[in-house]
Amino acid sequence: MERVERAQQLVKDELPDAPIWEGMTFAGVVLDEAAVCVDRNWGPGGGPGETEAGGVAGYVIVTFPSDTLGEPQEGTCADYAPAEEEPGKAIDVPADVKNNPGLLVSTDFGVDWPLTVPYVVVRCEEKIADGRTLQLVMLDTPDGTAYAVNGTARDHSDLPDIFPIWSANPDVDGLKVDISPVIDAGLALC
Repeated sequence: MERVERAQQLVKDELPDAPIWEGMTFAGVVLDEAAVCVDRNWGPGGGPGETEAGGVAGYVIVTFPSDTLGEPQEGTCADYAPAEEEPGKAIDVPADVKNNPGLLVSTDFGVDWPLTVPYVVVRCEEKIADGRTLQLVMLDTPDGTAYAVNGTARDHSDLPDIFPIWSANPDVDGLKVDISPVIDAGLALC
C-alpha cells in the first residue's frame, strides 16, 4: 500500500501547475515487486476540450526502488502489457554453473531459444543396451528439475519428458520450437 501511495504522489507531483490538471485523480495498481501502474483520470473542468470529469488521462509506470517514472501512456493500467524481455539482457546464472560446459543461456540463442526457462545445463550420458552405445541427452533447469531431452533419453531413463518447458511454436499452432540446438549441444558433451 505504501508503494501505491508513493507512486500516486510521484505521478501527481510530476504534473505542471496548470488548470487542465486540476481535480485529477490517481489510482495505483501493483504490477510486481518493482513496479506500480498509476491510472490518471480527469477531474471536473479538467482535461482538453470536451473531456468529461472522470475521463481517462492515461497511465504512468513507476519503478522502485529508484522511484523512476515512465513516459505517460494512453489508455488505462488494464491496457498495460510489459515489454518483451530485451534480447541480450543479462541472465543471472548462479556461480556454481557459470563455468559448466553444458550451460546454455537463452540470450545466446535469441528468438531461437526453444525453452521457457532462461537457462539450462545439458549433459550427455552413454548407456550400453543390446551391445550398442546409446547417448542420452538430459538437462537440468534453474529450479533443479531434470528432463529427458532426446528420444533416447526418454526411452532409456526415468526422467520426465521435456514437454513442460519446451516452447510452443508461435507461427504454427500445435507445434514446438526446434529443439535440435539443445540436443546437439548435449551430444557434443558425450
